Amino acid sequence: MTPIFEAPSAHKYDTIDYYKIDPDFGDQEIFRKLVEEAHRRGMKIMLDMVFNHCGALFPKWQDVLERGSNSGYYDWFMINHWPIEKEIQNTRDGSFYSFAFESNMPKLNTNNEETASYLINICRYWVEQFQVDGLRFDVGNEISHTFLRRVRRELKAENPDLYLLGEIWHDAGEWLRGDEYDGVMNYPLTESINDFWVDSCLTKQEFAYMVNRSYTMYQEQNNQALFNLLDSHDTDRLFTRSGRDEDAFYQQLTILFTMPGSPCIFYGTEIAMEGGHDPDCRRCMPWDKIKKGEYNGHIRTMQQLIGLRKENPCFTSPYFHFPSLYDNKRLIEYEKLTADGEKVVVYLNCSEKTECLDVKDIVFSRKYEEKYLKPGGILIHRK
Repeated sequence: MTPIFEAPSAHKYDTIDYYKIDPDFGDQEIFRKLVEEAHRRGMKIMLDMVFNHCGALFPKWQDVLERGSNSGYYDWFMINHWPIEKEIQNTRDGSFYSFAFESNMPKLNTNNEETASYLINICRYWVEQFQVDGLRFDVGNEISHTFLRRVRRELKAENPDLYLLGEIWHDAGEWLRGDEYDGVMNYPLTESINDFWVDSCLTKQEFAYMVNRSYTMYQEQNNQALFNLLDSHDTDRLFTRSGRDEDAFYQQLTILFTMPGSPCIFYGTEIAMEGGHDPDCRRCMPWDKIKKGEYNGHIRTMQQLIGLRKENPCFTSPYFHFPSLYDNKRLIEYEKLTADGEKVVVYLNCSEKTECLDVKDIVFSRKYEEKYLKPGGILIHRK
């Protein structure tokens, strides 16, 4: 879940009170019931913890604005010189650090011991009191390494299974050495997949290079815990980015469900929801249309992919390679293997040419008929 704590904005990344559910969403008891019902269904809950910065109405920041360097919270923030302009619209003047130069989101000093203790107690509250299963750290590459090591050390001592996720958009090896995050949002993989469909000149060999590069950045243990995604609240939606082309949409989802890591589906992706860049990507779910069955076909396809990943060990296996058996430069081919010798082969026809693929034991297909994989088609079979 993106932030659910009290904040004045729609996006809720400008926190006022980390201990209070925003009234737009409900209250603590409603959230407790949600967690209990999710756990009863075998589901887990992860909360977005916004510790890189707070909101302008955060009481401790308000105390600093009122009392300046006499405030007991002055060192909780990264203030370079005082006084500051209270009505400042951005922080490019360097007076204090903030998220994206937005003056209404001052940056917290997570190297400060008091600040760190306060934030860790917030984590402990939601994990212990509500049995939250995971924590996602917003702007995870700008939080203190010392703080993150302490988070892991103290919280994992109480709940070894707690999943700690960092929002990092680039090579995150520095945070994945076993003493900070369990995983990160795998945006390098997102971009590798996206680029192939955006640039029709790229070949399957270049696609293989980009995907392999995404996984060779990290150790195998890291790769198994990566948070793989194709769209999020910070990007345009996959269906929109695919040019509203269902073939390209499902081809990319097929990759997501057959690669190592933990596949993540942004709400609405199961029905091919449209949406441009933020905030258009945060549209409301069309519940009325869903209840009428208008998206049943989309939902069934998503359920099929999820089911295959759960049932077939090849889908979750860390082992894959890209044989090039066909001359078609836009026919992606890769094999997934297990240590026990099981194997599935994935074909994605991203060209304008129909390919003859005479295979048996098909586990999933789209636009494959009588040995022919049409443009935009998907074929997965056991080998």
